[in-house]
Amino acid sequence: MRKLKRILSLFLVSILVVGNVQAIPAEASNITKLEIKVKGEGEVIIDDGSSKYSLGNKDVFRADCTVDTNLRITATPNEGYFISSIDGIENDGVINGNSKIYDVNLKENANSIIINFTENPKEEIKDEIVQSDVIQEEIQDTSNEIDTNEKKPQEENKVDKILNEYLEGIYDSEEALNFRKELVSKHKLEDKVDENFFFKDEYINKLIDLETIGDCIVLVDISKKDLALDYLQDENVDPILESLNNLNPIRTRLRRSLSFMAARTGMTVTNHGNLTYYEGGILMGRSDMFSINGRTAFCADHSKVSPGTGVRILSTSVEGNSDIRKILYYGFEGPGQIGGWASNGLRIATAMAISEVRHGDGKNLGRRLLNQVRGLPEPPSSFTAYIADTEGSSYQDLAFWMYNPKGSLQISKSSADPSITNGNNYYNITGAEYGVFTGSNATGQVATLVIGSNGWSQEIQLDSGTYYIKETKAPKGYALDGNIYPITVNSGSKSTKAFTDRPQLDPVVVALRKVDADTGTDRPQGSGSLEDAHFTFKFYAGEYADGVNPSDLGVSPTRSWVMKTGSNGVALFNDAHKVSGDAFWYTSFGAPALPLGTLTIQETKAPTGYKLNPEVFVRRITPNGTAEGVNTYNEPVIKEDSLDFTIRKVQEGTHILLPNVKFRHTKPNGTTEELTTNPNGEIVIKGLEQGTHKIIEISTTEGFEVNPNEFVFEVTSSNTIRVISNTTNMGMSYVESEGNGVLTVENSLRPFQLKVVKVNDKNTPLKGAEFTLYSDRECRNEISKAVSNEKGELFFDGLKVGTQYYFKETKAPEGYRIPVDSNGNVHVYEVVTESQPSNGIFNFTIDGVKYNANSTNGDIHIEGNKNDRVISVKVVNYITMKLPSTGSGMMIPILVVGMSLMGVAIIMSRKSKKENKR
Repeated sequence: MRKLKRILSLFLVSILVVGNVQAIPAEASNITKLEIKVKGEGEVIIDDGSSKYSLGNKDVFRADCTVDTNLRITATPNEGYFISSIDGIENDGVINGNSKIYDVNLKENANSIIINFTENPKEEIKDEIVQSDVIQEEIQDTSNEIDTNEKKPQEENKVDKILNEYLEGIYDSEEALNFRKELVSKHKLEDKVDENFFFKDEYINKLIDLETIGDCIVLVDISKKDLALDYLQDENVDPILESLNNLNPIRTRLRRSLSFMAARTGMTVTNHGNLTYYEGGILMGRSDMFSINGRTAFCADHSKVSPGTGVRILSTSVEGNSDIRKILYYGFEGPGQIGGWASNGLRIATAMAISEVRHGDGKNLGRRLLNQVRGLPEPPSSFTAYIADTEGSSYQDLAFWMYNPKGSLQISKSSADPSITNGNNYYNITGAEYGVFTGSNATGQVATLVIGSNGWSQEIQLDSGTYYIKETKAPKGYALDGNIYPITVNSGSKSTKAFTDRPQLDPVVVALRKVDADTGTDRPQGSGSLEDAHFTFKFYAGEYADGVNPSDLGVSPTRSWVMKTGSNGVALFNDAHKVSGDAFWYTSFGAPALPLGTLTIQETKAPTGYKLNPEVFVRRITPNGTAEGVNTYNEPVIKEDSLDFTIRKVQEGTHILLPNVKFRHTKPNGTTEELTTNPNGEIVIKGLEQGTHKIIEISTTEGFEVNPNEFVFEVTSSNTIRVISNTTNMGMSYVESEGNGVLTVENSLRPFQLKVVKVNDKNTPLKGAEFTLYSDRECRNEISKAVSNEKGELFFDGLKVGTQYYFKETKAPEGYRIPVDSNGNVHVYEVVTESQPSNGIFNFTIDGVKYNANSTNGDIHIEGNKNDRVISVKVVNYITMKLPSTGSGMMIPILVVGMSLMGVAIIMSRKSKKENKR
């Protein structure tokens, strides 16, 4: 019952201490007003993520901010001050040394925050021994001061009534229920209480927090009765009393009240008898052996009377003296008990050393221990020394200690699938962060654990109890684990827990798409197909720059696969499309996936009718977001060039292209197709299937001869062209361009005919005239002879266009002589021709005079059509020649004159001979 009253007294003070938070009117805009005031000696740092502002006593910070702005406010009291209250912030904040950190999200309504720093009251030090009756009088005065001298407000009277109900075991009255409900609503604690507005079980062990006792008092007020009493043992209550002494006068009076209640709740002394200690036969000291409620205690005033069993404890107070704390910590049965002492000697020395510090009467044994422990480290903060004030002014005060060592917590982290992450610098567990929370729904964060390069977090100290751990920041390349994990921290021991994260993967569905390069679609051309193209995929673990092929750096792939395309030119990343290679990686839900890294893709087998694409495609899979699956792989769309065969038809000896020439194409399966050259003189066969192909010309255009030669080639299994035919002297030539075949077929011109018409000057046809055709001007290389018929016509057939020819009369008709020029030379005719039937051109030159296809009249003209060209030349006798032309009427007179002259010459010759004889 006495313990219960201690707790209930806390309830009383909570109503007097906890301040009200005034509501701030909301503004109907995206801008909210912020005002932060500082009262008292301390520093407040405001951090909005990009700037920091520092405030001191009486400073006021005002600003217009965007709604939902996140601020971090750090409040640090100056030496000798503490944070007495924070108005306008709903959360309890996180302790960081002497500071408290509050994360604030600005709401739409105006935000007003007031931070109060208050000076610690100076603790009174007793220099005199207080008599028992004086103590009782002070207790009575204190009680009167609380109950009478100060006017209790109406709310405090209500608290007293409810406290009395609790003392009588009544917890469910309507008034008490409504009061607890009001407290819950006022302090926004709905998520921490049960349906009766008592604190939930998991929060009971968080009620005692010396740094934030002002906030936690309210929690004690509404704690569930029995669980709270079970947890709040004497060693937990007394630290509260000392802390309250540092807060404000109201709480100081509470401490005094609780001191009085301590006596009433049964804190009593047990005296286990006297102990004497000798060293080498010399008495070193003696002391009684004490315990308080079963806990070992020591005499603190050696010159006073030892209390006997049953003496009540009036009050306890925290002892902050460093020497006394060390004596109790390193002394008899202390947590850090030193060696080198006999058990009885250390027990007596512990008591005498305490008295030495307090009164200087600890003698040699006490001073020896005191000197020994002074050089040792300070006891931990979880170790608390107490001085118990006994009932009766003549009795010794007793010293005892409480040690509730914190437990420690450390976590480790590793990959959930090392086969993916090992050796891949895209994955790094360093920097993962986990929040440590008191609430099962990850609320009330008390610490942050950060994973180091060794896979372990730092080790933190926590009060014993159950905590909840949740990952708040995923490391590089890993998915964020959204689960909440409970863990129990035990006092004085270390708790560890191992965590794993799933590495991020890209659940690739389409590995690549293949399209025809000309059409940009998945429809193949000709006899080609986009199915069964083989591509080699090489995956390189690790982070490389964009566009870098790790193979060029001498790096070997981590895994590789050969994948094939389907009928639509798509290669899916699954077993159905895998030709060969390593095993796939899989996501947690069983889909094939690619880890973070670099992937290279290269075609290694082209499909039917297409050429092999030698390009290497480089793709990166990079981390993104916090989920396991990322979608950063960008499948390539690979344009495939069809395997083509081009027939180009030209006029022999030129680059003149011939349209409308027909060819027959015999395919590997024996079927044929007729193809015609286009206006550019070309036929393009796309998507050649594998096997033997045959090409032959079947018809041509006017003015040309058909090329009768057949061209045979093979498309190999690697989709390359192998020529079978020998094109020598076939009027064909073959070349390859970018893997495609190009066959040029020449068409020779049809021959022309030379017609010579022999007439006299009266245009009478002369039969029997012989003409000879030569290939040279000197007329040494005879080609052929022809003789004129009754029409005076003779013909030279099969003459080739573009070849120079020469002809002359080599035998005159009967009764005629061969015409000669003034020099007596027979005239030689020169014939030069030029033809482009596709362009309607036929030019020829006779003795340097040019004629064309339009020269259809005159002594020299063109006859026939494009297929049968005839050059006609009329040869006539002219009077102006040196000798009469064959058949001329001047021949008889000339002969008569000639014969007369010959006769005269003979007569004169004879006469001359006679005279010479004389």
